[in-house]
Amino acid sequence: MRDGSFALLWLHGPSGVGKSTVAWEIFGELGRTGVDTVYVDVDQLGLCHPAPGDDPGNERLKAANLAAVGSVVRDAGARGLLVSGILETADAVRAYAERMPGIALTLCRLRAGERTLRDRITARGWQPQLADAAVQHAESLDRAETGELRVDTDGLSVAEVARLVREKTGWPPVVEGTAERAIPPSTVDEGAAPMLWLCGPRGVGKSAVAWEIFAGLIGSGVRTAYVDLAQLGFRRPAPDDPGGHRLKARNLGALWANFHAAGARCLIVSGGAGDQATVDRYLAAVPGTRPKVCLLRAGPAALTDRILRRGRGAGPPIPGDDLNGRSAEDLRSLAERAAREAEELDRAGIGDFRVDTGDRSAEEVARLVRARTGDWPGLA
Repeated sequence: MRDGSFALLWLHGPSGVGKSTVAWEIFGELGRTGVDTVYVDVDQLGLCHPAPGDDPGNERLKAANLAAVGSVVRDAGARGLLVSGILETADAVRAYAERMPGIALTLCRLRAGERTLRDRITARGWQPQLADAAVQHAESLDRAETGELRVDTDGLSVAEVARLVREKTGWPPVVEGTAERAIPPSTVDEGAAPMLWLCGPRGVGKSAVAWEIFAGLIGSGVRTAYVDLAQLGFRRPAPDDPGGHRLKARNLGALWANFHAAGARCLIVSGGAGDQATVDRYLAAVPGTRPKVCLLRAGPAALTDRILRRGRGAGPPIPGDDLNGRSAEDLRSLAERAAREAEELDRAGIGDFRVDTGDRSAEEVARLVRARTGDWPGLA
């Protein structure tokens, strides 16, 4: 650990080892005991593609964005930042650490045997071909043992691993507190890039549609940045910031400045809007962009079906997804809440335009959104 006034714990290891799951467990424990902590998955900080040839994994960009998020979280008055994500090499560790002066950084590697990794990845039911790469990565980490803190996860529950991590790391350490400070918004040259924000109630398909548009632009060679607002720093407790929108808006501005510097020509955002004041807060964090806000809509039946499917684990794993594993009763209650949110957004007139998702696939909705915007982003 490096001395500092702010604590950062990074759980790393191969795919399937349980990084985000264990980090989320620790995050929940700390939140329940009143320790002001933020959680972020580092993979969410490098979604800007096509990546440059000399940095195919966007490691430098992730390093810059993690440093930016760390500064925002520290200045927002939180006690610590929990991070999960893959680290490929010791050089990657140094690249991240060098950008975070004054932060007490603790690295902890989670480990699992080959059988455990394969079983966990297969159980996801999503991209089982990742198992071979995960085993190879685990073996390379073992060969390059650096003496860092390590916790073996074989045969242990998530709660047991979380307990061992906290025991071995002593996290969070006692650090000097920081009072929240006002943070000026990011500034990027006026008219720098078009921005598309897909908003709407839970279960309407914001992330799925945004990802379709993002993937399509990557294929066309347009360097595009993507941000899921839900992933921009979960915080518990969230003092005087319902929904965490103030913190997430600051992080959005910080990330966009780095994405733009890395050559991103446009920005795609997905996430809930809440109300017009919340929309205005996020747009103020990215001055100079040319925003288009699209409200996605769906009826109660469609929202209920999608929320129930996510609760059963359908689709790729999402860090911090509080639907997975919930009872059918809880999921139906959340679906009713989503339907009420949809009605409120309609009444509030949120968005420059609206698109119904209904029974349409994410691909179909993506095409409709781009058609409504004149084939956004309209870059040559």
